[in-house]
Amino acid sequence: MAATFDMDQLFQFIITLTSNQIKNAFNSEESEKILSSFTTRFSELFGKLKEKQNETIIFHGINPLFVIALEESLPSTEKDKKQLTEHVLTIYKVMLEDFVLEPQRRFMSSSKNPWSTFVENTRKSNQKTYDNEFFKLQEISATEEEFAFDINRCLYHEIFKEFGREDLGSIMCEYDGIIAKNVAKWVRFEREETIAEGFPRCTFRFFRVKQKFSVNPIIDNIYSLLKIIDDSTEMLSKQELIEKGFEGETELEDIVKLIETIKNHPGIKTAKNEEELLFGSVSSYRRHEEWKLLFNRKVPLEERSKIIRNLPLKLKEEKINQLITEILENPYELASLKWLCLNYLQHHISSKVGFEIEGAEEFHLTYQVEEFAKKSPEISFEVHPHNSRASIHVSGQGIPENKLKESAQLLRRKIFDEFPDASLSAIKSVLSTNHITTKYFNILEDSTQPFQLRELALRILISRVGFNLVPFLKTIAENKMDDPFLRGRALDSLSWFSSNLHQSFNTLEAIKESPIPVQRSIVDFLARHGINEEILIAIAKDENLSIIIRAIALRNLGTFPNSEVTDFLLNSVIERSSNELLRQASLEALAKHETSSITRPVFKIFIDPEESSFIRMEALETLKDLNFIPPEDSMQLGRPDWITTLGLKQLMED
Repeated sequence: MAATFDMDQLFQFIITLTSNQIKNAFNSEESEKILSSFTTRFSELFGKLKEKQNETIIFHGINPLFVIALEESLPSTEKDKKQLTEHVLTIYKVMLEDFVLEPQRRFMSSSKNPWSTFVENTRKSNQKTYDNEFFKLQEISATEEEFAFDINRCLYHEIFKEFGREDLGSIMCEYDGIIAKNVAKWVRFEREETIAEGFPRCTFRFFRVKQKFSVNPIIDNIYSLLKIIDDSTEMLSKQELIEKGFEGETELEDIVKLIETIKNHPGIKTAKNEEELLFGSVSSYRRHEEWKLLFNRKVPLEERSKIIRNLPLKLKEEKINQLITEILENPYELASLKWLCLNYLQHHISSKVGFEIEGAEEFHLTYQVEEFAKKSPEISFEVHPHNSRASIHVSGQGIPENKLKESAQLLRRKIFDEFPDASLSAIKSVLSTNHITTKYFNILEDSTQPFQLRELALRILISRVGFNLVPFLKTIAENKMDDPFLRGRALDSLSWFSSNLHQSFNTLEAIKESPIPVQRSIVDFLARHGINEEILIAIAKDENLSIIIRAIALRNLGTFPNSEVTDFLLNSVIERSSNELLRQASLEALAKHETSSITRPVFKIFIDPEESSFIRMEALETLKDLNFIPPEDSMQLGRPDWITTLGLKQLMED
C-alpha cells in the first residue's frame, strides 16, 4: 500500500506541475479545456498502468503516459513535436530542480573535486534507477574527463510502444540532457544512439569541459576571472582569486592589475572584511550581506535560523569561524541558535583513524598512498614518517569513523601486498585535534552550557572520535556536580565502549546516592553487559528507591535467565500487595525466561477475576511470548469474563 500511496502522490504532483505550465502557456478558457482533458486521460492511463502490479514498471511507466496524455490533450494547432517537447521539458525541469538539481549543485559547490562528486552522485542515481532488468545498465568509463554508460533496454520506449505512441519516444530521450544542461556549465552531455531511434542501446556521455573564451591569454584571463567570481558562492580575497588559477603564463602583478581594473564591473560587488578587499558576484555579495545578519541579535530568531539551515554543506574554516564561532562563544546568545550551529558544524569535524608501518621505503610508501587516494577524493590520506616507522592517517570532514576505517582497511591491504615483509599495526582511532572538534570538546566540558548543547556535542563526538572519547565520558559520569541527565547520557555511551562499570557506581549505596537519570543509566549498563544481577535484585527490593527505577531493574532482570532470578521475579508477580507497575515489569522480564515452571502460576493470575485487568492483560502477553498452550478444560471455567474468553482464544490460535 505504501508504494501505491507514493505513486498516487507523484501522479498528483505531475498534474499540479502540468496545470501551472498550461496556465502560463494558454489563456484561461483554453487551459481549462486542456487540463480537463489531460486529467481525465492521464487518470485513465495511470489506472491501466497500476494493473501491472510491478512497482518498477509503475514508477517509470508514469512518465511516458504523462507525455501521451499531454499530447492528446493539446489543441491540434499545438501538437507540433517541438512545442510538445518544450512543454514536457519545462515541467520536468521544475520537478527536478528541488529534488535533483539543487542538491547536486550544493554537493558539487562544497566539494574539492566537483567532477568526481558529479560522477559519484550520478552513479548512485543510476544504480537506483537503471540497474535492473528493465534498463540493463552498463558503465563504460569513468575518468577525470568523461563519464560514460549505456542503457541496453528502455522501459519508457516499451511503454510508448505498448500504448501505440512509439512516435513520442524521442521526447523522453530529451529529458536526459536536463541535468547536464542545468547542473553546471562545465558539464557537457552528448548522445549518439537511442533505442527510440532504432539503435540497440541508449548512450550517455558526460564530459568535463575546460572552458576557453579566447586564443588570447589576456582576454581569456579576464573571462576566467569573471567566471570564477560569478560561480563562487562566497566573497573571495585577491589571493583566493589568484589561487583559483588562470590559463596561460600570466604574471602575478598583471592579475592584480586585472582585478583592480574590473572591480567596478556591474556584475561584481566588493566588500571590506577585516580591512581586506573581497570580490564576489551580486548573488554572493547578497549572501555575504545576509550572513552579517547572523551577528545581529535584533534580527528575528526565525530569520537567523533560516540562514544557518541554508549554509552550504562545507565552508572554509575561516568562514566557519566568522559565521559560527562568534555565536557559540557568546554567553548571551540563544541556546536554540547555538544548537543549530553545532548541528551544522558536524559536517566539518574531521574524524581520523590510522595505522603504523615499519620496513617500507618512505618514497615508495608515499607514492602508493597518493595513488590510492585518487580513488577517494573526499578522504584525506597522510604519511607521517618518524625514524624507521611511518604513521598513515585517514581523515575526512563530516565522514563518520566507521566509513574511514573501511577505506583505511583497503589501503592497509594494498600496502601489505606491496610490502609483504613490512610490519603493520592494527587500525585504530586517532584523536582529532582540529579547530572544530575542539569546539565540541569545549562545549561538552563546560558545565555552564545548556544540557541540549552538551548532549548534542556528546552524540556527535561519539560518532567522530569513537573510543578516544572514553576518558571524557568517565569524567562527566563521575562528576557529582554535573548535570544528572548528561551524566546518565555519558554512562549510556560508556556502555558501548566498555563492560566495566566504575567502582563509584557498583554498590547499592552509591546508586542510591545518585540522581534518578544516573540510576536509570546504571541499571541499563548492568543489564546491557549481563553483569551483577545481585545489585539489580537489591535495587528492585529497596523501597527507598523510586518505583520507576525499581521497575527498570526488574524489567532488565530478563537478561539473567537463571533459576534464582526466575524465582525472585515469580514471587514479585505473585505478591498482590506489590505495586502494579513492579508486577508488570516482573511479568515482562519473565517472558524472557523460557522455563515451564513459570507458566502455570502466570496462567493462574491471568484467569483470576480478582486480579486487575491491567495485570491480567500483562500476564496474557507473557504467556503469548512463552508460547503457552492452555489446558483443554480451560474454556470450562463456569462463566469466564471477556478477558479470559478473549485471551484463551488468542493463546489457542497462536
